[in-house]
Amino acid sequence: MNIILVAINAKYIHSSLAAYSLYAYLNENEKKRVKIKEFTVNQQEDFIVSELLHAKPAVLAFSCYIWNIDMVMSLIETFKKVLPNIQIVVGGPEVSYDFSSNLVDIIIRGEGEEAFKQIVQGFTPKTEFESSSLPLENIPFPYPTEIFPTLQNRIIYYETSRGCVNRCGYCLSSATEGVRFLPWERVQSDLDKFLLAKVKQVKFVDRTFNCSKHHAISIWKHLIQNDNGITNFHFEIAGEQLDNETLTLLSTARKGLFQFEIGVQSTNPKTLECIRRTTDTVRLFENVRKLMAFGNIHLHLDLIVGLPYEDYQSFKQSFNDVFACFPHKLQIGFLKLLKGSQLRKNAEKYGIVYKKNAPYGVLKTDFITFEEVNHIKKIEHMVETFYCGTGFSSTIQFMLAHFATAFDLFDSLAVHWEANNYHLVSHKKMAMYSFLHAFGEKSLPDKLRQICELLKFDMLLQENVRTFPEWITAYYTPDNRLITRTTGVHAFDSSICEWLKIAGLQTGYPIKLAFDYSLPIEEGRCTVLY
Repeated sequence: MNIILVAINAKYIHSSLAAYSLYAYLNENEKKRVKIKEFTVNQQEDFIVSELLHAKPAVLAFSCYIWNIDMVMSLIETFKKVLPNIQIVVGGPEVSYDFSSNLVDIIIRGEGEEAFKQIVQGFTPKTEFESSSLPLENIPFPYPTEIFPTLQNRIIYYETSRGCVNRCGYCLSSATEGVRFLPWERVQSDLDKFLLAKVKQVKFVDRTFNCSKHHAISIWKHLIQNDNGITNFHFEIAGEQLDNETLTLLSTARKGLFQFEIGVQSTNPKTLECIRRTTDTVRLFENVRKLMAFGNIHLHLDLIVGLPYEDYQSFKQSFNDVFACFPHKLQIGFLKLLKGSQLRKNAEKYGIVYKKNAPYGVLKTDFITFEEVNHIKKIEHMVETFYCGTGFSSTIQFMLAHFATAFDLFDSLAVHWEANNYHLVSHKKMAMYSFLHAFGEKSLPDKLRQICELLKFDMLLQENVRTFPEWITAYYTPDNRLITRTTGVHAFDSSICEWLKIAGLQTGYPIKLAFDYSLPIEEGRCTVLY
């Protein structure tokens, strides 16, 4: 009997920890009856159906999440029509709460290793399995050595704990209690496998990785001491829980070894209290600034739109509070009313209106209108494109200095973007420079000369420029153009010398500046060597 574990990931670069963990828990004889098949939501359903049919399955087991549940149910419907006797098993967070379907034969709610093992053994006629919380050391390392080459260019997910000390209202952690940790000896052995294989990135899915200082420090210290110079490790941490000892250790890590994601979510005290997230935001931001000053750890800071008591002005304040730290990436997320979460249960209390289908995104609340949520989505696109994206650093930094707040800049960019119909078509990277030029021409006309210079600077750092936009060729004479990025010399207006110094530090390029003071100030040149 062929049993197929089906993982439908959000992107090709992702992998399925759930599928590999379920498979690893089986004994060798049981594994002979099971295969893992990974796909993405971006692939055609007909292709997935064809590939699965080729495997001649008797049982299809799907891992269900908010990003794939609609596709999974569509696939199940198809298989039940063409193979009426096929057995369908579903598990994962999307079917662990408030789920039923007459197309599904078996539902696994919660952790699934033991339940899936029983299904493979064929011991039980059960149609539902509840969570069986195993000691984590009973679950073998999920990735066999031979699988690493196939995952070389993908994110490998890994966990050293299950559960969370927090019970945030928007998270499924609000439906569970307690944290279980993998013993250090196993963790060390697992990490060494990743390091030996020199995989590109390992992303820890521990919900608050540093909830135990000893656990976190042991792992970070081991990775620093055994760094292979290649692998990057991503952690979701509580930034306010970092103390001086931990910060000192982190300051010694190789640049690129660690990547931290910190969920700020909001800086509104009433909002944080409502969602049961006790955060010392003052200490959090102090620690973020220290980490940024180290210059060796890539930082993502997250906000959530649509939380209780967070109106438009409150979100603007939260945005500006977080942006003041200048993290490498500021991610604006929108509240999702997950099944089993406390906020979903209390949605009516806060007037939270959300979409019926996954991912159950917020539409409006008693505190923020649909129009305001929709506009923040446009602002989010500007932040993702021009701040989180590469190639615009020095120009955006300069523009920020001429707006009252960071939010005001990205708000203005969003308004200009839509007013000029940029949202109607897709754009290449070079078109983004022209957009910023047009925006500067309208919003900061007295600073246009400096903006043109900085856009030129950003372009030459990031792009192999063969043809400049028309506004560049019209503004500059041919002798001012750079021919090659790596060996070139380029002249810039002296009025932006200080900005170029800052940009050189931020981009990490080996930039040196030379000034020609023999020319009159209006004709002065700042030459950039790189």
